[in-house]
Amino acid sequence: MPLNSKIQVPLPKQGIIIRGNTPYPYVYKVLRTFRNEKGQPTNTRQLIGKLDPETGMLIPNDNYYAHFGDMDEETLPSTESLPPVEKIPSVDSIHSIGAAFLVRCLLIDLGVVDVLIDSCGEEKADAILTAAIYMVCRGNVFEHVADWCETSTLYETPLTSQKSSALFTSITHADRMFFFRLWIDIQKCLKYIVYDVTSFSSYAKDIAETEWGYNRDWDKLPQINLGCYTCKESGMPLFYVTYPGSIVDKSHLPYMMAYNDDLGIKDVCFAMNMGFCTTTNLKFMHSSNYCYITAANPRHKTPKAAIDEVRDGIVSMRNHINDETYGRSIHGTFYGVNTTIHVYYNSDKARRQHQELYRTVEAQEEKLEQLQKLTQQQIKKYSAFFDIEKNKDGTFKFSKNYDKIDEASKNHGFFCLLSNTDLSSSEVLALYRRKDVIEKGFDDLKNHADQKRMHTHNTATTEGKMFCAFIALTPITLMNQMISSTKIKGIRSKGAILSEMDKIKVVTLKGGKRLMNPVTKKQRMILKSFGIDEERLHNYVYNIK
Repeated sequence: MPLNSKIQVPLPKQGIIIRGNTPYPYVYKVLRTFRNEKGQPTNTRQLIGKLDPETGMLIPNDNYYAHFGDMDEETLPSTESLPPVEKIPSVDSIHSIGAAFLVRCLLIDLGVVDVLIDSCGEEKADAILTAAIYMVCRGNVFEHVADWCETSTLYETPLTSQKSSALFTSITHADRMFFFRLWIDIQKCLKYIVYDVTSFSSYAKDIAETEWGYNRDWDKLPQINLGCYTCKESGMPLFYVTYPGSIVDKSHLPYMMAYNDDLGIKDVCFAMNMGFCTTTNLKFMHSSNYCYITAANPRHKTPKAAIDEVRDGIVSMRNHINDETYGRSIHGTFYGVNTTIHVYYNSDKARRQHQELYRTVEAQEEKLEQLQKLTQQQIKKYSAFFDIEKNKDGTFKFSKNYDKIDEASKNHGFFCLLSNTDLSSSEVLALYRRKDVIEKGFDDLKNHADQKRMHTHNTATTEGKMFCAFIALTPITLMNQMISSTKIKGIRSKGAILSEMDKIKVVTLKGGKRLMNPVTKKQRMILKSFGIDEERLHNYVYNIK
């Protein structure tokens, strides 16, 4: 697309083709001429702009500058007979600045930049800002960060692959903790914190915390575990800590909570998944006077007993919460502490679980019909739902065990939450359902910010890079929220937002003068949805303070 229809340059004397029966024909630069398989002459070409029939001049696009930006005056055709037009001087550079500008604004408006400066100093904060913007726009691999800085930023601190590694190494534990304290301090309405754990795989052998453990992405690689706090109200990540990949989630809970006093976290309620629901952990939470909401595994003894207690009367209008969900609470001693277990039943969930179970039984039945003999391991597997009688010659007979199938489906649709708060079953459920904000954050870290693989080789760079990824997660979270609220019509992904904004291009001419192509309606809509006006973009481009 042309940068500006008012900017025109003379047509090159040779090496071009004009095509298109339109008011503004297309002009192509011929890259190569050759004969095809049939011996017919043909060529490869690249669009360099459109022809203005009134002036006979070329309205150039970016490709024109790549091929003809530095043409000598002798190369240009005579323009004495042509009407006067604005003639563009030689181009020094072209930048696609829209995406980087948007992410920069979000980091500023969230308060991240000010906190970075206060905690790390201005010079280091500027470099971290560049790294975080790059991770939002391009991902985790810093091999091409220098090219991106040259083509997609104006004022950010330029980075190279080597400078990035040095930056990551320079971010100390003290820097990070100082940032987290200030960052948590500026959060508003911090009443509920979601705590969860994920893991990141690595091929590196010199990262101290990389160990074999339960890999959530099913990678056959050692990993680093990451525990993270997220604010339920804002959805923003608050704090994280890494630890060895061999340590299971439930064992790390007390160590995570040990940071709370240093971070200034108090008078909050923690929402956690069932992996943390153990007698040891609940006793720890009670002894530390922490409020909590945690899921409990309905297959375990205590939740199963609670389900049996309320099973017959739970589906009642007096227990109705919303849609197809019903809930009842039981006060008593569970997991060795005096607490409340909230039992829920969802009929739609029950239907889906029934269907899944029946499909599993049918698939196993089909498999058994095809087999001639069974190993002991296979007998153990299929005995969950079938009675199997093995003959001496290895052949077998089988039949469905309906009692076992009914027992397996007995608690379908039920789930349990434990809490030591005074909240009702409805309120506890509503708060727990917001736990997906941290799961979305983990997904964004691994996929959008491309942190599924660490791409680092030692502990120091790994820790620093993870911190930059945490910074990058804040504007990513804000973009997710904006997409979910449907305030940006026609855009359903962060990639679409960034791609649209990257169409904003700035041409820097010889001598330093800048030209920016007009902002489109869709780009204005994106900026407005984040509270950014067009004047702020112009001030950024033209360095107006």
